[in-house]
Amino acid sequence: MTEVRTRFAPSPSGFLHVGGARTALFNYLYAKAKKGKFLLRIEDTDQDRSTEASFKIILESLKWLGMECDEGPGVGGPNGPYTQSERIHIYKEYTDKLISEKKAYRCFCSAEELEGKKKQADAMGIPYIYDGKCSDLTDAEINSQIEKKIPFTVRFKTPHKIVIVDDMIQGKVKFESKLIGDFIIVKSDGFPSYNYAVVIDDALMKITHVIRGVGHLSNTPRQILIFEAFGFPLPRFAHASEIVGTDGKKLSKRAGATSVLAFRDLGYSSDTMRNYMALLGWTSPDGKEYMSDEELCSVFDVERCSKSPATFDVFKKLKEEEKETVDFNKLSLLGLAEYLNPKSKLNWMSNKYIRDVKIETLGKELEPFLKDCQIPETYKSGTNPQLLSILDSVRVYLDRLIQAPPYIEEFFLENLQFENEEAKQLVLDGNGKAVVSAFYQAVKAKPLSNPDEYKEAMTKAGETTGEKGRTLFMPIRAITTGKSHGLELPILFSLLGQEKLIHRMEQLAKSLNIAI
Repeated sequence: MTEVRTRFAPSPSGFLHVGGARTALFNYLYAKAKKGKFLLRIEDTDQDRSTEASFKIILESLKWLGMECDEGPGVGGPNGPYTQSERIHIYKEYTDKLISEKKAYRCFCSAEELEGKKKQADAMGIPYIYDGKCSDLTDAEINSQIEKKIPFTVRFKTPHKIVIVDDMIQGKVKFESKLIGDFIIVKSDGFPSYNYAVVIDDALMKITHVIRGVGHLSNTPRQILIFEAFGFPLPRFAHASEIVGTDGKKLSKRAGATSVLAFRDLGYSSDTMRNYMALLGWTSPDGKEYMSDEELCSVFDVERCSKSPATFDVFKKLKEEEKETVDFNKLSLLGLAEYLNPKSKLNWMSNKYIRDVKIETLGKELEPFLKDCQIPETYKSGTNPQLLSILDSVRVYLDRLIQAPPYIEEFFLENLQFENEEAKQLVLDGNGKAVVSAFYQAVKAKPLSNPDEYKEAMTKAGETTGEKGRTLFMPIRAITTGKSHGLELPILFSLLGQEKLIHRMEQLAKSLNIAI
């Protein structure tokens, strides 16, 4: 049986977003499930857009996601080099072969001439197809143009036929090649086009399965024609469904197509992110959703992918006035967090992972988020027993690890003070002192331990004073935390414990010279 070989071939012209990361993951999981090989190839033939910084970000993203390649840049392998800009001599060899066999030809048409023909086609309301002007030039005419140093491209001579793509996800799709025309395979700068280089690379790297987004389906007939022209065996094609946002529209830079590293920095684990992305267009045989890496790598099959768009529900649906102004890629982490959907599947998975994983593992994963945490340095180690004890008590309330530091800081506050005048006035203004007193008495009245019991105490204070909403919650927040905003109170109170909570209220009331 032929070894399954898949590849992820990004262009280093930006960060790795969710769509690209899912493509990489599907290739990785399919290779692992079939005991095959997963390759990384960098497609940097667009020299104007390719950057070293982007290349490094892509590698960092894949490393964080735990997708190690079996062959690729930095790893090596028998089919390298794995960066297209280092393979120009290989493409030239194959181009010369096509030209000698009359399957391709040099085109000396200028960009201005081609643009004029395109505009004419647009004006007539018909699709532009190259008219083959240079396809029958004689050797003398070609040599004359070359001697004059006239720039040229190389075009593939497209045979007229029906091209059938037998897709593992989309089924059989037919294309009429005469609607494609003779397309460019080598640009005037000598670099190959995407559709050309990818075929030679896939063939020489022995790729058996090309798994990518459905947006590439229209490229496939061109690639099949080139495979056939060289006599290369065809790989199996699988085009995964489109990813849409909560508004049902394709992800864009303004609405969700952000770097996967942003999710790392927001405090989601790589395990959770892989699990979530695997379900963007794929379902497990038994319908299970929360899965370990071992399970994913054993049961993933690209043929179980759906044709229907997959919903990326991580972000809230933007308001109408935000659609043209909000750019997720320009938001700070705090700004990005404001748009997170609290009821997303990613949050559910992340909370479950945080609750289930070994506390020692979670402690190590928490370390990067403790760097600026206002706690003693000795407690910033993920192996500190007291830190792990605190983390163990708060983790059930966390959707992502970036939420942990504020909870942890609360455990270390000793000499509590009001952070500003606004917080003080929440107690002193209106019916604030009565609310504070009523809540204090409700907390002292009987043993309290869980969030629901503290919520009941807050409700009782509201019934006693006739206050509700902000005029009830805000004075209670101020007298228990010294702040005007912060963590969810019932959860915080249950974590602090009754004794510490009473001490806090007495301490802050004393600083205001009021009796509670």
